[in-house]
Amino acid sequence: MAYSDKERLDVAKMEYRSYKKGDPVKINNNSKTIGYVSEVINNQKTGEQTYIITDGNPKTQKPEDVKNVTFLNQGSTGIDKTLQNPGEVKRDWWDNNKQILGNVMESFKHPQAVLPPTRQMKSTAQTLNRAMDKYPNAMFDAYGHSQASSNIQYALGALDSQEKVDRIHGAFVYQGPNAYSMMSLGQRARVAQLKERIFNFVDEKDIVPIGYRILVGQVNPFHVGTLIFVDSSEVDIMAQHMWGGYRFTKGELKVTKESLEQFRKLKQSYIEYQMGSQLRTLEKLRKKFAASGSGLSLNEKIYLDSTQALSIVSIASIDFDVSMMDLVKLYQDGIKEQEKLWEETVRKARELGDSLEDWEVYEALEMGGFTHENIVDFPTQIYQHKISQVQQMSEKFKSLEREIRAKISEVVARDQELAQQLKSS
Repeated sequence: MAYSDKERLDVAKMEYRSYKKGDPVKINNNSKTIGYVSEVINNQKTGEQTYIITDGNPKTQKPEDVKNVTFLNQGSTGIDKTLQNPGEVKRDWWDNNKQILGNVMESFKHPQAVLPPTRQMKSTAQTLNRAMDKYPNAMFDAYGHSQASSNIQYALGALDSQEKVDRIHGAFVYQGPNAYSMMSLGQRARVAQLKERIFNFVDEKDIVPIGYRILVGQVNPFHVGTLIFVDSSEVDIMAQHMWGGYRFTKGELKVTKESLEQFRKLKQSYIEYQMGSQLRTLEKLRKKFAASGSGLSLNEKIYLDSTQALSIVSIASIDFDVSMMDLVKLYQDGIKEQEKLWEETVRKARELGDSLEDWEVYEALEMGGFTHENIVDFPTQIYQHKISQVQQMSEKFKSLEREIRAKISEVVARDQELAQQLKSS
């Protein structure tokens, strides 16, 4: 399922909700269901709290039928909850966060040192490996905020097989300390494979996500995933940590200029990996269809060919959308540059003719061909036309996607045997 940046953050926020097994998990004011809670982990020894969310209701869905799992690890219980939950606060802060802080500070002195992970990190890693064993055909997305960000970073490095690494769709971690120093050399190699599938969000106005800068402006090269620095507003210290400074425009997160290009590329890589996994699933389905020995039926062949075409077109559409964003931004920047050029032209003209009235300055500029129409209006029309052309081309891709998707639905609808095979695949 596709999510906007804002929806991704909303999914992560669900880690702080109270759920029971079987509960639906919803975002967007309860308008979009991301799945159902299949397991609730509350480890009293380590402080780990995790929700495992499957794409179907665990009361009726078999583990081998699960196709997508959301692994939702909870961050630290707030210190303000000491009276209500003294045990949880102690486990999170005294037993784990204190150690993380000490390790990150030590890593600045010895960048290549392998420092001991926390008990909660190891516990989270065990839970993730066990969940991937239980749901062997599922792709996983992992989310974590604050201490849970560090837990997820470590757990991804601790995956115990290449097959599990390949089943990680992506990870979305927010406002947590850098866990790199607490990984073994083998674990560091594991997370290096996942670099383009781990979105590591950092609002530097928050004091919690430490370890990502060596000096002001200098990124620590030893970190997990791809760092996305958030272009945040400043709020109070508690709200800052709880995503309070994050800003969105139509669901898109505002990030710093330093992170803008890599954020776009990361989104593209993430979706392309999803498409690749869909193609691999199709290949498994093709083999299943052919296992009867009677070959593929006409509808099966149409379904497989159409779905493969859809995946390929979708990847092309994503590539185009990323390129379109770059082009549109280029054209929009061009419009802004023309406005700046006009303002600078007028300013210099005023300086040269400081004794002239404004109308005399504009008249002199017009005599030389320097008018707002020539410098701004005409180039803007050209840029707007180019933007319109790019958008029309993008719509052609989307139209093709809709056409293929409709054909797939039509084939499945008229072939009940095929529908049953897909349901059980």
